[in-house]
Amino acid sequence: MSKPRCASARRLRLVPLLLAVALAGTLSPLNGPTSRLGAQVAPAPARPAAELMEPPAPIDVSPGGAFLRAALIPGWGHASIGSYTRGGFYFAAQTATVYTLLRARTRIGTAQDRVRLTEQVILAELASSGVTDPQAIQDALDGDDRLSGVRRLLEARQEQQEDLVALGIFLILLSAADAYVSAHLARFPDPLDLETSVAPNGGIDVGFRVALPN
Repeated sequence: MSKPRCASARRLRLVPLLLAVALAGTLSPLNGPTSRLGAQVAPAPARPAAELMEPPAPIDVSPGGAFLRAALIPGWGHASIGSYTRGGFYFAAQTATVYTLLRARTRIGTAQDRVRLTEQVILAELASSGVTDPQAIQDALDGDDRLSGVRRLLEARQEQQEDLVALGIFLILLSAADAYVSAHLARFPDPLDLETSVAPNGGIDVGFRVALPN
């Protein structure tokens, strides 16, 4: 009677061992077709076509509104459509132009003061010399080298002011036109989308999608 009990005990001890082996074979990463692909990465799910053709987030500012804002305040039109880098560039450029223009106007005032002071000095010299004829006084003023020098300086600074005004107007128009075009382009979807996926045979599939506006 001792032999059957011993065989029964052996069978009971083998049952957990067989269950563990079967479970390990089921969970093993080397089981089935995956073992033939080695360390192959599972392919990423492809994006649906509806998501690729989805238009960008709407912009509340129209192209005309962006144009007017950029014309009124430097960089405002670009900031309203999310183009902060371009808006910062135009803001800095126009701010530097205005600052230089203000300095040029200050220098023009200084040059005008020098012209008036030089004229007074020359008139005082002519009066001390007894010159009273208006034509002779005018000829003396026109022929004086000191007065001619300060007048040329005044003319140069006035020309600089005119150039700065023209540059400021050009920057305003350029900024407004750029904001207008940027507002139009911001409504277009991304022009190109690249898709990659891993094929069942281990290769890589590459595809392109071109999204067109409605």
